[in-house]
Amino acid sequence: MPGFFERLLDLWETPVDGRDDPEAAFRELYADPLLLNGSPVPVSSLVDRARAMQRALANRTTEIVEQVETPGRLAVAFYVRGEHVGPLETPLGTVNSTGRRVEIRTIDVLTIVDGVVTEIWVVSDELGMLGQLEAVRLVSAG
Repeated sequence: MPGFFERLLDLWETPVDGRDDPEAAFRELYADPLLLNGSPVPVSSLVDRARAMQRALANRTTEIVEQVETPGRLAVAFYVRGEHVGPLETPLGTVNSTGRRVEIRTIDVLTIVDGVVTEIWVVSDELGMLGQLEAVRLVSAG
């Protein structure tokens, strides 16, 4: 039987629109709403985010690097890799398809109450991802 985080990954990696009721599927593992980096977010927004990531990245894989579990908490460091084939929403705006392979380093810290995620703190290396897509260019100081 897959672990809790693997069950979460399945929600994000299995085509959202292939599910009869995507929001109901997400509500099985996520509170509605939940706190995401301190802000309340409805499950419908998680479904929209999953759909957007699926459109942006083809041949997506996830590699779990480290996983630490304590009562009520789960911290996971992982890589998401894929081919950038569609528009990708970022804090700096939308990045149109580049066709490049991209690797996104992420750490999620999940609070789990009664078998559902009630809070997530996410740290993702978006600057590194944007550099890989050549959407930003870092220059040396000096």
